[in-house]
Amino acid sequence: MAKNFLINGDNKNSLSPFDRGLAFGDGVFRTFLIEDSKPKLWKIQYQKLSQDLKVIEINPPSQKILLTDIKKLFPSKGIFIGKIIVTRGESQTGYDFIKGIKPTRILLKIDFNKNKYDTLHKGVRLTTSNIKASHSSHASIKHLNRLESVLARKNLSKDFFDAIMIDDNGNICDCARSSLFVRYDRILYTCNNKSFGIHGVTKKIIEDNIKKLNLTIDYSPISLNQLEKADEIIVSNSIVGALQVLGFKNKKWNKGTMAKSIMSLLNESD
Repeated sequence: MAKNFLINGDNKNSLSPFDRGLAFGDGVFRTFLIEDSKPKLWKIQYQKLSQDLKVIEINPPSQKILLTDIKKLFPSKGIFIGKIIVTRGESQTGYDFIKGIKPTRILLKIDFNKNKYDTLHKGVRLTTSNIKASHSSHASIKHLNRLESVLARKNLSKDFFDAIMIDDNGNICDCARSSLFVRYDRILYTCNNKSFGIHGVTKKIIEDNIKKLNLTIDYSPISLNQLEKADEIIVSNSIVGALQVLGFKNKKWNKGTMAKSIMSLLNESD
């Protein structure tokens, strides 16, 4: 069986147990769809990857190197999920590391379930997590320390697509694996991710094109009780695009049009 990963461009390489991504979560990642060996939304995916790496002072690999890796690992036909991980590299000095340390790049190929994807686009339900979203000075970047999201989804029933995270004040902080958008009339509320969560690719596209949706965006905190009064709720990430939320607790919504409009927007941005 062909290997479904590359480490520094080679499927014969192995990951060192001294790699700082394993030891400390010292790195970042991005996950996205790859169709016919071409990564979707690549321009903004690479931009976000590079920005996140620079925040923690890791030199990003070039687009040419990453695109060469993708072409090498992914077949010319078919849809897959791709995941790029870049760590600071190897060290044996605890938290400290030497200047000029060489980053490690990892590319994963993951099967894409088209039937599950189509089912999700009929609408999903959300629940809440008892894991609180903790304040972070490096919120918004997609670093490798994602234990909160792991624990939030650990016992999640298959009846729910995702779990809503809240902070110590009871305010919503997106979901464990997706961004949350809450519409009241023509105002779209979402977490600004300055203190919590990840500022993802789909959120940036929606923010940058909010006028095309005939909406305005608002980052004011909202509570779970306010959520139940919403006109429409959407969850989004780079794998599923935008999904309509049809149920939360005892509240149910009819399927609206916002998810379809956002999907069109994402397709236009590719």
